[in-house]
Amino acid sequence: MAPTDKTVGGIKGFFLKAGKSFQAGGEMARDWSWWLAQKGGRIGLVLASTSMVVLMPLIFEINREVQMIASERIQVSELRNQGHSDRQLQEMGFLEAALHSPSVASLKAK
Repeated sequence: MAPTDKTVGGIKGFFLKAGKSFQAGGEMARDWSWWLAQKGGRIGLVLASTSMVVLMPLIFEINREVQMIASERIQVSELRNQGHSDRQLQEMGFLEAALHSPSVASLKAK
C-alpha cells in the first residue's frame, strides 16, 4: 500500500520548500517595504512643511538683513568720503557691521 502522505522528499522536496519560503519572504518584504514607504512619505511631508513654515521666513529675514547692511555700507562709504569720522557715523546710528568689516573678512583680504 502506498503512503497517503503527500510530502515529497529529497532534492525535489527541498526545492519545493525553498520556493514556498522565498515566496513568503518576498511577500513579507513587499509588505514591510510598502509600510516603510508610507511612513517615510509621511515623515518627509511633515519635515518639508515644517521647514517651509519655519525656515523660509528665517532665510528671507537673513537675506533682508544682508541687503540692509550692504546698503548701510554704501551710505557709510559715501559719508566717509564727505569727511565724517567713525564716531560721527556711530552717533548717526549706523550698525557696527556697516562701519567695520568682520575680522575674518579682513584676514581674507591680505
